[in-house]
Amino acid sequence: MRARRAAGALALCGALVAGLSACGIEPTEVVEVGRPAQGVKRPGEPVKEARLYFAFPGLAGGLQPVSRPAREGVSAEEAVLLLLHGPNEAERMRGLFSEVPKSGGRIEVGTAQGRVTIQLPLDVARLTVTARRQLVCTAAHNRVPGGLPPERIEVDLVGGGRKVTGQTCENSYVVPMVDHLPTPARTPAPART
Repeated sequence: MRARRAAGALALCGALVAGLSACGIEPTEVVEVGRPAQGVKRPGEPVKEARLYFAFPGLAGGLQPVSRPAREGVSAEEAVLLLLHGPNEAERMRGLFSEVPKSGGRIEVGTAQGRVTIQLPLDVARLTVTARRQLVCTAAHNRVPGGLPPERIEVDLVGGGRKVTGQTCENSYVVPMVDHLPTPARTPAPART
């Protein structure tokens, strides 16, 4: 009697394992989607990358961060100058663009304790909200004296006889980068009869 129960239980387990292992999920290859995670950076340590902020279609004023490798920490001035050149080819392929207008005049970026001043050869009051956010977030997320977190760095935009002062990069402006991969089609479950 026990042998029958054991054989029945063993047959039931075997059927369950076979059923679960054949659930229709096929193995896939590795899909590379970028650099491997590098962990959390410690506050106050120099960042060895340029952090730039670009616009993305459909985000209504939101920005997407881009990290570009650097040999040493990148100053706010260096980062703003990189931003003014616009996205590189790979970034454009991801749909990123800049609303900061190209200008042939002189751009100056000055830093002080927890503050950045960006002097542009244009009327800063006429910049779009997204262009302002690009400049402010790019300046704040790179090397600025004082060791403050980026959201506490104040950025002043000056140009064309106008000033837009005390701007900060709020977290609500930034949308994390997500690869927009096609959603796999779902096949309906077979009807039970």
